[in-house]
Amino acid sequence: MSSIIKNFIERLSTEKRTRILAFGSSNTERRISGMNWFDCFELAVKEKYGRFHTCINTGIGGDTSRGLLERFETDAALYKPHLAFITIGGNDSSPDRDIDATEFRANLKELHRRFAAINCNVIFQTYYSPNPDICSAEHLKIFYHYTDIVRETATETNSELIDHLLRWERLRKNYHDVYINLMRDGFHVEANGNKVMGLDIARRFGINLNKTDPDSWTEALAIQNLMDELENKA
Repeated sequence: MSSIIKNFIERLSTEKRTRILAFGSSNTERRISGMNWFDCFELAVKEKYGRFHTCINTGIGGDTSRGLLERFETDAALYKPHLAFITIGGNDSSPDRDIDATEFRANLKELHRRFAAINCNVIFQTYYSPNPDICSAEHLKIFYHYTDIVRETATETNSELIDHLLRWERLRKNYHDVYINLMRDGFHVEANGNKVMGLDIARRFGINLNKTDPDSWTEALAIQNLMDELENKA
C-alpha cells in the first residue's frame, strides 16, 4: 500500500474532515443515471469510515489537461482538497485538439505541482478500454501513447496510479461481449462500467463495496472477478 493511500486512510481513521476531488472530463462528470465511479468510491468510504469526508466532482465533458489548468483555481484549489483523482487524456489525444505529447506531459506535471503546492496528494488514473470498432485508429494510437505518459508522470511525481486500462484491455480482448455491455459508446462506460471501476478503486483502499445492498453489486462483482482471473493468468 502506497504512502498516499496510507496517509488518506490514517486521516479518515482519526475522523479528520477530508475533502476529495474528482478532476477530469466526461469520464468523471456525472452524465448518466446511476452512480458513476466517484459515487461508488464515496459510498465505499462512507460505509467504512462514516461521514468524515466530502467528495467534490468537477468533471466537465470535453475537457483536456489544458482546460484543467485553466480552471484549476475555481474548480480545484478553491475547495482545498486533500486528495485529487485526475483522469484526463481522452480529449487531449483527439487529433483535432492540437495538444501534442510534449504539452500533455508538461500539463500533467504542472497539475501535480499545483496540487502539491496546496498540500493535496494526487491519484492519476488511466481510462477504461476504448472501443476500436467505433474510435478512429489515429485517435487510438495517440490515446495509448498518452496513457503511457500518464503512467510515466505518476511514477516521476511519486503519485498514486490506478491503471484501469490494463484490466479493461484484457477483458475486451478475451470477453468482448461482456466488455461491450459495459460501454455506452466508443469512449464512455455505462452504469455497470462505472461500478466496476468503483469496485477496483475502493479495493485499492482496502474497502469492499458489497456489504450494504449486495444484490446491486452482483453483476459488477462478477466482472471484477473475471478481470482478476485474466490478470492472474497474464
